[in-house]
Amino acid sequence: MLVAVVTGANRGIGKAIVRRLLLQTEKPVIVYLTARNVDRGQAAFDELRREQLRVSDLMQQNELRFHQLDVADLDSISVFVDYLVLMHGSQCIDILINNAGGVVKREENGNALAAAPTDTGPEPGPTAAATLTTTATAMETPPEQVPDASPTEGGGAAAPRLVTVRTCDHDTAYKTVHMNYFTAVNMTTLALPHMRRHGRVLFMVTALAHLGIFSGDLPKVLASDDLDLTRLHIIENGFVSSVGKGSFSRYGFPPMPFAVAKAGLIAYSRMLARTDAETEDSRHLCGLG
Repeated sequence: MLVAVVTGANRGIGKAIVRRLLLQTEKPVIVYLTARNVDRGQAAFDELRREQLRVSDLMQQNELRFHQLDVADLDSISVFVDYLVLMHGSQCIDILINNAGGVVKREENGNALAAAPTDTGPEPGPTAAATLTTTATAMETPPEQVPDASPTEGGGAAAPRLVTVRTCDHDTAYKTVHMNYFTAVNMTTLALPHMRRHGRVLFMVTALAHLGIFSGDLPKVLASDDLDLTRLHIIENGFVSSVGKGSFSRYGFPPMPFAVAKAGLIAYSRMLARTDAETEDSRHLCGLG
């Protein structure tokens, strides 16, 4: 049987992916629904299992399993990967879908509040961060804002309107980048040695994460075939640091932590694809909007 792993799968897109794999996959598959919160993960498991029992006998060949996983915790990732190896053998993962992550919202007191299935590691130290604001077209609207897509008076599509991107400080940038970039890279790094030949690793990204949001040399660097993981980490950490210093634009960054983090994942997936193309153990990597 195929083995598929979906991170951050107790709700939203992750839960929908698990449902699709479980109920609409004709090739037998074991689907691991993972979540940081055990109670929420178990509740999602119970709900999807009940749905499976109501469908055709063909779908009963698929198996749903739940395992606690906090992708912000390297020990938690290691425990989960070790469990997979114990249950299914060394090369056992056919599909890894890195879904865990999310946006960071603000509390009334101005502190960054993680609004996602995962936290992002240790809290950053105090910083005299500059508050950043900018405007963007609807194409660049942050995920938590909804563009005005109402029709015009003549019945046609509305023209792209200007929206205000939410404020961003060092704390927000730190949490967002670690929640959406570093956690997925860590999960993939520990899982890759146990991927089966022709396995698939997928990253949940966004249309916001295009090279056009960057300026200066950054688009060329991010698209370069010479980019390696060390340099990519420096870029993502450099963004967080530049937000804290108020110098982000000087280095070609937009004040859009979510998009910067997801752009890093796109660059990382291209990097992995290049590496695999040079080896016999080919894996297909792609980003999903």
